[in-house]
Amino acid sequence: MPKSVTRETVLYPMVLHREGDTWGYFSPEFGGGGAATQGDAIASAQEMIEAEIAELVETGKPLPKATPIEALDPEEGQIIALPFTVSNAAERIWLTLPKTLLNRVDAVTENRSAFFAELARERLAGQ
Repeated sequence: MPKSVTRETVLYPMVLHREGDTWGYFSPEFGGGGAATQGDAIASAQEMIEAEIAELVETGKPLPKATPIEALDPEEGQIIALPFTVSNAAERIWLTLPKTLLNRVDAVTENRSAFFAELARERLAGQ
């Protein structure tokens, strides 16, 4: 039976604040960081949250419930909401490999897709 595909858009709030020459960002659900410009801070926040969401979806863990914007203190900085579309849908790709390498992969697994997905997760884990 095929896996059930889910898709939803979630708005996660983010607080932006300036500290000297640095723009800080903070998400109640995912943490924060800093950047040189406001635009870079928003982009970094989006990348951070996308990576966290991808990890949760891939491991089958639930997403954190988004904090209501009204629960955040506007005195702490500018409050924005970042939309994220979350889906567990798989995507078919074309991959060209040397036949000898593919034979070695087939010798250790019955599921090429799972094998390559696991390798990708391991490689990306440190980033």
